[in-house]
Amino acid sequence: MRLRQTRSVRKRYVEDPILLDDQDEHFAIPDDRDEDDDFDAQGAGPLADKGEDEDADGQDHDNDDAASSEPDEPDDEDADNRAPRSARKLRNAGAGMIQSRKSFHDIPHYPLETRIVTRVYAGPLRRYARYGALRDSMYGPEYRRIKIIWDLEIRWAEFPALPPALPPVDPEGITPSPWLTASFELDQERSAFLCYDNYQVGSPELQRSHAVAAHVARRLIPRAEGDLVTLIGPWDSQKEFRLGHWDSMSLTPSGLPVDDPNAEDNTPSGWMLNVGGIPLAVAWAPSSNKDTQLLAVAIIPFSDQTLATPRDRGTADQQDRSGSIQFWEFAADMQNTGLAAPSKHKPRLITAKISDWGRPKRLQWCPVPLDSVGIYGLLAVLCGDGKARVIDIKNINDSNEPRYEWIETPVVALGISGEYSVEVTCLTWVNTNRIALGHLDGSITLWSVHPCAMLLRVGVHNTYVLDICSAYPSNPYLVASVPVGGCATLTDLSQPSSEFTYFPVPAISFQPNMLSWNEMMQGFMTLYPSSTPNTTIAFLHHRFFCQARSICTGTNTVTCVSSGTSHPFILTGCADGSVSSCNALQKLFKQKGEPQRKIKIFEHEYRTLDPATEIEGARSGSPAPRGAVRILQGFLPEENDDPRTEKRKEIDRRKKLERKKTNAGKRGRSKKGSGAQEEVDNREAEMNERLASRVVAHEPLTRVTTAAWNPNLRFSCWAAISMASGLIKVMDLGVQ
Repeated sequence: MRLRQTRSVRKRYVEDPILLDDQDEHFAIPDDRDEDDDFDAQGAGPLADKGEDEDADGQDHDNDDAASSEPDEPDDEDADNRAPRSARKLRNAGAGMIQSRKSFHDIPHYPLETRIVTRVYAGPLRRYARYGALRDSMYGPEYRRIKIIWDLEIRWAEFPALPPALPPVDPEGITPSPWLTASFELDQERSAFLCYDNYQVGSPELQRSHAVAAHVARRLIPRAEGDLVTLIGPWDSQKEFRLGHWDSMSLTPSGLPVDDPNAEDNTPSGWMLNVGGIPLAVAWAPSSNKDTQLLAVAIIPFSDQTLATPRDRGTADQQDRSGSIQFWEFAADMQNTGLAAPSKHKPRLITAKISDWGRPKRLQWCPVPLDSVGIYGLLAVLCGDGKARVIDIKNINDSNEPRYEWIETPVVALGISGEYSVEVTCLTWVNTNRIALGHLDGSITLWSVHPCAMLLRVGVHNTYVLDICSAYPSNPYLVASVPVGGCATLTDLSQPSSEFTYFPVPAISFQPNMLSWNEMMQGFMTLYPSSTPNTTIAFLHHRFFCQARSICTGTNTVTCVSSGTSHPFILTGCADGSVSSCNALQKLFKQKGEPQRKIKIFEHEYRTLDPATEIEGARSGSPAPRGAVRILQGFLPEENDDPRTEKRKEIDRRKKLERKKTNAGKRGRSKKGSGAQEEVDNREAEMNERLASRVVAHEPLTRVTTAAWNPNLRFSCWAAISMASGLIKVMDLGVQ
């Protein structure tokens, strides 16, 4: 690399041209350049070399133009004799070209970096940009967009950890997306109604299903043997309760049941239920209903994730063909503010869908409510056989007993057939009639639900696509994807050949449910792309996807992340059973020295049954529990910072204290200095403990499998959090 100089062009580092040998093909470089040329040939090639020679001799730059007076097409006989030293033969003559004139149609030169040429972001947004500069660069230059994000940051400035339980009319309350037009939701509902009506009229083969008897369905639905012992309530006075299969209870803010006599506040704040298996996915149905909410849960039996011998593994493969999805209904009480609060009624299982397509792995509802056509909605399911299917969930009349239904054919089955290793691995809705799928070979496809057709296929990655997420509703065709190995990418499916970018750090990811669109912040929340393991959640703006901003750090391996639809708060679940919440927008626009907070909502811990206890229970004749769970809550807010950063601060404090001691000498040492040293040691020990907690291995059933904010406006403070032990907690996290 060498430093090149040109007239009226700022100095920069460019690549050296590659010299040809005698066997390479000769080509002539024209020297007649008029004023309409987009690039100045002096920045690269022969003329640039002549200009450099003259600079070395101390000559004026104006002599460069006079030196280039050769004709355009020299004769073949004496071409070599008449060619000056500047007409040297070059390969890739434009490799070091520099722009000399900034016109409207000029393509800016790709800036070169001395360390890594092709994997370094060198755009207008800098890593050190904060607050106003970050806001103007990321959301500007239009004043309207800057004002929107500025108002949103001020709106929730007083809520650093949990969302406000205030209506949209309140200056600090939740609000619909300000990035959409006023008629967007009505237009989407009208479009969804027309699409569903066309499907009902024109589809040659509607979804077929039949009812299943209860005693038959119970053999097909995962069911754990034994009750689950739960320790809940305040940390210093917890009580023991037992939850059987499909049992549930309504909880108070302290964690005790609402009918418990020791509960100080009997106001219901959520529920807890035992689904009898490992919930891999949960999804709230978009609805305009004010009284109830529907939660879809994809469940697999515990035996699917236990270590087994090859003989047991062959038997399990025969049983993996059946899958079931449970649908739970939660009742609500409307408040004077217009928001919904949990009721004292226990949640109930209204229906369960059973099929032979394999275990359900992912769930996602059509993002537009379909109450006007008399159904709960259209549910996209990723099945174990490597295909995605869309099923129609009809409304269930009020009945005390759940309804079991066997689905023979879905609304539509999506997947590529006739090719090897192209199974569907993830899915996301793009709009009311479009679904984007990620495949095992690294490609992304765009499908039409009705009529069923593959509209587009793009080779984005080279490995298994682990997660995919659409930027619906404001930018529906912007689709972010994360592979098992490679770079996180952002693709515009409306122009996939040209509109494509990626985060320039390859990473290895194994955990799904780690990609979420944040509508308020206009970006994606995901695990920080890094070549080394980390527990940090990062924000990737859709306009600056190449640059990540740290939002929060988990206490252990992060297993899931969820973003709110009417607020910027995010939920993160970890392998140690902890769930945290923070204001991502406030963290993004933090100022230097401004404290940031996050809060641990609860901590879940599972323990297997002691064999001695199991034998004792069998002798007594009472059913033995399958395990025990302890749930701790009531944590205080803590600093939202990376422990590594905090440790560096403590090291700096220690060095500063030691420097003061050295300057003061032994005579200046006092008890106050020893007390300060002890305080620094205590803080540093605490930081070391927090860093060590990241690599602690926990019981597999302790982990948080998935979390989901409710997308409906009146219920936007509700969150469903599922644990691998089989428990699901639905909580109202809104605060006044």
